[in-house]
Amino acid sequence: MPLQLPPLPHPFLPAIHPSFYPNNPTPYIQLDEYDHHPFEKVTRDYADHFELYADDTQRARLANCHCAWFGSLMFPVGSDELLQIGIDFCMWSIAYDDEYCDEGEVAHQPEKLIQYSAEIWRQFEVPEYKLSNDRYALAARDLRIRLDKYATAEQTARFVEYMRVYMMAEMWKAVNPAPSLNDYMTIRLTGGGALAFPTLGHIIANVDIAQRDYENRKVRVLFEALANLMVWEAEPHAYIKESVRGATDEEHNLIRVLMRERQYGFDEAIQEYLEMRDRLLGLILRLKKDIEKEAPAGVCEYIETLIRYYMGATVWSQNTRRYKSISGQGGESVFEGGRLTEQLPESQFNATQPIDFDAVRWWWHYDPLNSFDMFSRDA
Repeated sequence: MPLQLPPLPHPFLPAIHPSFYPNNPTPYIQLDEYDHHPFEKVTRDYADHFELYADDTQRARLANCHCAWFGSLMFPVGSDELLQIGIDFCMWSIAYDDEYCDEGEVAHQPEKLIQYSAEIWRQFEVPEYKLSNDRYALAARDLRIRLDKYATAEQTARFVEYMRVYMMAEMWKAVNPAPSLNDYMTIRLTGGGALAFPTLGHIIANVDIAQRDYENRKVRVLFEALANLMVWEAEPHAYIKESVRGATDEEHNLIRVLMRERQYGFDEAIQEYLEMRDRLLGLILRLKKDIEKEAPAGVCEYIETLIRYYMGATVWSQNTRRYKSISGQGGESVFEGGRLTEQLPESQFNATQPIDFDAVRWWWHYDPLNSFDMFSRDA
């Protein structure tokens, strides 16, 4: 029997890039015709060129992710050239996650995962020369070279920083397969590209946000909170896939960690996730409203890219065959429900209690319910 997942209330609207099937009446549903879109053909050629899979089964799974659709949901504003980079990064990240981090031979050998991830990290920092023979390092180098062509140096530097964080987090995961809830909070926020993807959003949209504003602590909290919310939304959808196909000794899924740490059943873990989600949405909306009262236009545009990323990635996770079937290639769905509701009024998201884990508790230090100055002070 499929898992029964609750609906996900939210206050935002989804969007999709206008260059991806502009006349599609159901843009938020996965369709076979996405196979034929030029964006999709390019990203599959990218995966083939660098052999971002261990075998034909994994190659077919990657095709069934429809990364062009995925990227177009997360990054609905920007040039086609930058969008293609975002789509190819989706392909790269899913392939790396499966082959090196979760399911392949490397996933069971922490020393190799650390070595290869370090090579990827350094190759992405230094695209001028080929520093590694690793397939994923070379594919990352290709992304970096194209990003340098179309993005500003400052934008690229921001993405490079979060690629470094991404690789470091995967190294941490490799040696901490069953983290505490507090450790999970940081591991999940920093691993899986959870900070790299939303950073790419403002680059693809070519948002001009000053570095001082980008580093502002309230803006930083909003960035982390939306990134964190997105990865939480995917955890119930990914629960079966990760339990069945992932490394058996790894627990980096919120639902699994809650079940182990709290001695919960599945439904109890889902209930606590929903309560934490409600608290996080309340903080996000208060921060957004407070920041936008006095922030420059670039900050407001940046925030919109974060929201679009969150909505697009969540729509994808609740619809993709990657999570809906154990094979990753379609068939009977392993879960029902778990879908975003229609857009609800912001007034319905008014929880004020912090999430009581040190890893994220500091976000509430910047809650507008506390008296705190922002853009008028040094950030």
